[in-house]
Amino acid sequence: MSSRSFGLLLAGAALVFGGSLPAAAIEPEAAANALAAALVKGSNVNATFDSAEFDGENIVIENFVVERTSGDDKVAFAQVVIASPVEGDTGVFQSPEISFTGGTLAGELNGTIAAGTMTGVTVLDAAKSTSTDLASSIVYETAEAAGLRFSPEDKQGVATVDRMYLESGNVLDGVAQDSAGSVEGITIPTDLFPENGFRPDTFGYEQLRIDVSWETSRDLAAGTLTIDDVSVSIADGGDISVSGVIGDLPDPRSLNDAGAASDVAKTKVHELTIRYDDNSLAGRILDFFAERQGIERAEYAKQLTDALPFFMIALKNPGFQEQVIGAVTGFLANPQSFTIEIAPDSPVSGDDIMALAKSEPGTIPDRLKASVTANTPE
Repeated sequence: MSSRSFGLLLAGAALVFGGSLPAAAIEPEAAANALAAALVKGSNVNATFDSAEFDGENIVIENFVVERTSGDDKVAFAQVVIASPVEGDTGVFQSPEISFTGGTLAGELNGTIAAGTMTGVTVLDAAKSTSTDLASSIVYETAEAAGLRFSPEDKQGVATVDRMYLESGNVLDGVAQDSAGSVEGITIPTDLFPENGFRPDTFGYEQLRIDVSWETSRDLAAGTLTIDDVSVSIADGGDISVSGVIGDLPDPRSLNDAGAASDVAKTKVHELTIRYDDNSLAGRILDFFAERQGIERAEYAKQLTDALPFFMIALKNPGFQEQVIGAVTGFLANPQSFTIEIAPDSPVSGDDIMALAKSEPGTIPDRLKASVTANTPE
């Protein structure tokens, strides 16, 4: 799947994740135009629609299309309904709910989006926004999309997503500081993987099925991001979870700027925990490589652990080397869980680590107060 196709899919996901009239009502054409402008702000795509009319207190938009200014990629919704919109004090209009139905993807990526909903929506004036981020002119409380199906035009398999859900809150300066959500039932068939290389069926899976969830919050005054939990779960494989606190974060609206990499390197880790809980994936991988060598899994695991000391010499930290070797050996012998924890006495930035790597690489684990353990209770 090309980056262009994936970008268009995200644009489609952004759609669902963003007589006399009442005195505070907004005209249908004005609401539709504001929604279109807000969705394509900061992108090289255009948004169009066939018609926008009142249906009671709601505005119904027919054939809402977002397409690239060059190429054939586009996302279209047969109907968009803006529920009870009113002119807003903080934007062009506000609505308790905007729903999207009959979504289709066309171009390098083809597929469908059954339905989507945004609640607690404020559509800002895109012309007044200084942000260059896609759909940055839409503020919402929740966004949901269901029944996504898509495939690259040169592939036969169809990937599906059961549900995408996002909650946002504590909006400051048009940016949500709190975020929680999930992407459920991501299913990728073997047909969509390259013919050569590792594929799900390499390790005995008919398809790859993944669930993703997250819950984070930012504190602009402190400049920190608290990761309550970010989890990736592979069905019949294993679970990866991340939690911690990161500081001195750059403004998310600056991440496309020329100096973004330098700003990110100044980000500081206050504490961080990465844990993997196995549910057969590690065993499948060990079995696969052991079988290729014509030996038992235990013998293959021993080959790996016997080689570890040679690979660890470069760390130049005997105590930490011994800790890592012990943890890896225990995990390979009986794969249950593997945990990496970082808890420095004071926050450590990427720049700090780079400086130590050049001068005293052996002190990095101690500076980070890093620990590596295996098969420990959660």
